[in-house]
Amino acid sequence: MNLYVFRELERQGYYPSLDWLVELLADNDLDDLAKQELSAAYVDLFAALLKKKTTSLTQAIAEDLLFVDSAINSLVDLPKSLEEAALLDIEVLQRIVKRDFTVETSDRTASSVPTLNALIEDNANESVKELEKLLLNGTPEGVLAFVLEHNRTHGTGLLSKHLAYRFADGTFEAVPHPVNIPMSRFIGIDKQLNRLIENTEAFLADKPAQHALLYGMRGSGKSSAVRSLLPAYAAQGLRMIELAPSHLTELNTVVENLRTRPHKYILFVDDLAFEQNDNGFQPLKTLLEGSLSSQPENVLVYATSNRRHLVKEGFKDRPDPLDDDIHKWDTQNEKLALSDRFGLTITFPNMQQRQYLEVVNGLIAHEGLAVGDIKQEAIKFADWGNGYSGRTAQQFIRHLKAQ
Repeated sequence: MNLYVFRELERQGYYPSLDWLVELLADNDLDDLAKQELSAAYVDLFAALLKKKTTSLTQAIAEDLLFVDSAINSLVDLPKSLEEAALLDIEVLQRIVKRDFTVETSDRTASSVPTLNALIEDNANESVKELEKLLLNGTPEGVLAFVLEHNRTHGTGLLSKHLAYRFADGTFEAVPHPVNIPMSRFIGIDKQLNRLIENTEAFLADKPAQHALLYGMRGSGKSSAVRSLLPAYAAQGLRMIELAPSHLTELNTVVENLRTRPHKYILFVDDLAFEQNDNGFQPLKTLLEGSLSSQPENVLVYATSNRRHLVKEGFKDRPDPLDDDIHKWDTQNEKLALSDRFGLTITFPNMQQRQYLEVVNGLIAHEGLAVGDIKQEAIKFADWGNGYSGRTAQQFIRHLKAQ
């Protein structure tokens, strides 16, 4: 069952077992050994579908047509030859999904086998379910049209399937269950949150928007503020990709992969800081300032840092004032000015005892906890723990709920 256009399906875990099963069933005169092989192929296919966490073979093929990269992913109008090849592939796949392999295998081996349908609870999205119907009842032209429209609307490959991802070592890793932080939980940082929201909404509306640096002490709510944007704006096309500071050298690869996709992407870099001898800031500087490549209109960087100037620096790290090597000073100034290249800097102030208690009381009300006067207990919890911050307030609330 060789495919022309959708060849990546052949690399999916279930496909070799399926190919083996089809080949064995094509033999009308199976001996006992071949029957054992047929049973083994069916078992392998069953196990591969379970591992894929799909409810049926039809659903597995539908998901892969939508979410596995293929030769047509980046094309709007298909050349005639490519269209014909894609239709031939779809005809093959439609013949496959219309077969009842359970009955065929059971009849040929004279033994009972479990069905390949309803393997798990059906949690597929509506696009997959609609494509399943088309594979079973539609025309190849209808299936191809649906796949192409899905590519145009939702993007292609893995990046069209989820809301959040991590990028490392050249690959995107899906985050199937990103944190869901409601903005109503934030107390005392309304001004900061509103600036972030305004910038994000401008970005989603195709208006001028800025790369943003969120600066403040640890636990002040910087990272949570960024993460709260995804559940709030995912329905408007926002997607988020987490990129560790140590992988900023791969930033250009990420950006070029996202440039032509239909969604809006926030590249989230948490706890951004550079050592003195670290030149990993260069790709970030290029993105913030621009280069010969045009700036992507669907990508913004939102970074958080405990350091206003991003570079860890001591007096001993600075070039000698009497050193006439101007390149050392150029590099130093370049690093120190990196934070200035973010168009939007949002400062999260240090929290004092009064603000900390306001956050604690606000979270108690938000959680609907029935507690008495906990002021002294909350202060003691902070003094014995991590100091006054929003994070400490959250930890104190978990402490109360545990009691």
